Amino acid sequence: MSPNCIKCKHYFITFDQYAPKGCRVYNIKSQKLPSIIVKDANQGRECIGFEPKQSKDKKDKKEKNLNDDKYWK
Repeated sequence: MSPNCIKCKHYFITFDQYAPKGCRVYNIKSQKLPSIIVKDANQGRECIGFEPKQSKDKKDKKEKNLNDDKYWK
């Protein structure tokens, strides 16, 4: 099974209505997922450029608590 491009950090959405899916590693824009295009071009070998996106956990971010009194004195 091909890597899920949507979970890759190199995947992006283009503004081209005829080629809305893109990959920054292979410089591809197409209607199909880039991993499918890469697999077809490489005689069935999977995409080697896949890197998972960084998680956006709220624990990692230091958000301000605007209900804290120190901001309203």
